[in-house]
Amino acid sequence: MIIALAAGLSAWAGKPNKVQNLVHQYKNYDGFELVTLGRMGTSLIKGVVKVSADMDEEDRKALKVFSGIKRLTIVGFEDAQPQVKERFAKKLDKILEDMELIMEINDSGECVRFYGVEDGSSIKDCIMYSSNCALIIAEGAIDLEKMGQLMELQK
Repeated sequence: MIIALAAGLSAWAGKPNKVQNLVHQYKNYDGFELVTLGRMGTSLIKGVVKVSADMDEEDRKALKVFSGIKRLTIVGFEDAQPQVKERFAKKLDKILEDMELIMEINDSGECVRFYGVEDGSSIKDCIMYSSNCALIIAEGAIDLEKMGQLMELQK
C-alpha cells in the first residue's frame, strides 16, 4: 500500500510542472496574460498586506489561509485567438485528466475545477481552471482548517 501511495504521489509531482511548461509555451501568444509571483513576490505581498492599517478579522484570516503559498501563477487567455485558445485548452485538459479533481463548481454555464493533492489538513499544489479561460497555479499548501474558519466568517 505504501508503494502504491508513493507511486501515486510521484506521478502527481510532475503534473504542476507540466502545466507550468505548457503556460510558458503559450505566454508569448497574443491574448495570453501571465503573472507569476515567486517566493520573494508572495512574501512581499504578504508583508504589505500585514502592515495595512485597514485589515479586519476576515482579511487577516484570508491572509493566513494563503500563507503556505510559495509561488503563484495567474493566466488569462480569454482574448487569445480561437484556434490558439482551443489548442491550449486541449493540451491543458490532457494534463489535468490525470490529476486528482478535488472540487468542481458549476454556476450559470461556467465551470471551475480545482485540482491538487489533499493531505488531510491541507491541499498542496492547487490548480484552479475556469471555463472562462482563467488558470491559477498555487504552488505550496493551502490550510483547510484556516479556509473553513474564513468561510464561517462569511456566513
